[in-house]
Amino acid sequence: MTARSRHLAAACIAFTLPLAACSKEEEKTGEPPAIAASAETASASAATAEASDTRSLTAATREFAESGCAAARHRLDFCTPCDSTEQKPLRDLLLAYCEERESPAEARALYEAIITNHPDTEASVTAIMRVRQIDAAELPPLTDYVGPKPATRDRPQPAYPTLAQRAGVEGKVRLRFDVREDGSVGNVRVVDSTPPLLFDAVALYAVSSWTYEPGQPAESQQVALRFDLPDEEVAAAKAAAGEAAQ
Repeated sequence: MTARSRHLAAACIAFTLPLAACSKEEEKTGEPPAIAASAETASASAATAEASDTRSLTAATREFAESGCAAARHRLDFCTPCDSTEQKPLRDLLLAYCEERESPAEARALYEAIITNHPDTEASVTAIMRVRQIDAAELPPLTDYVGPKPATRDRPQPAYPTLAQRAGVEGKVRLRFDVREDGSVGNVRVVDSTPPLLFDAVALYAVSSWTYEPGQPAESQQVALRFDLPDEEVAAAKAAAGEAAQ
């Protein structure tokens, strides 16, 4: 038995595997299974660590909110972790936001790709709401409503978007909507938002689920939703973005 064979046999005994099975594994990998397994584990650990490093995505989101798309796009071009399964949906969403600020018609195709490629994710739900708003932009403008405000039944508050929360970005969205005779809400549209787009989808999603007391239809109600974070979360996000910029 050669020295390499004795090493392989020892590895098989250590892992309580038949020698024949280990020999096949050696033929396939060119390494004893203990070494191959160790390399695979190290590779998997590195990939997990990289996927959990959201500093570049966080910094790109802050740059999008504070100064627009040029700096955000540049950072995302060099963001290797942004290609991971965990980050890619949100990276694609941020790029779609940039496209929408410049060309809503072309942004629609990007949102549809997110819906197809990343189903059942926050990014896909957000993309669905953005497509609806792009389509709603072609509808006649809402008219002002003069009359009593309908009585509220239930108004769930929106969730904080992951991109904005990680980046420590706060904002505000103003919306208009109709209250139907059965108390449900329809024709929900964003009037304006600061910063643009980051909070629009969750605001739309929340207001669309609101209900009022039936029998009091009212067209073109207005509401402003604020998105605020604790000071410590904002400070931590700014620090993380600063680390990514270094």
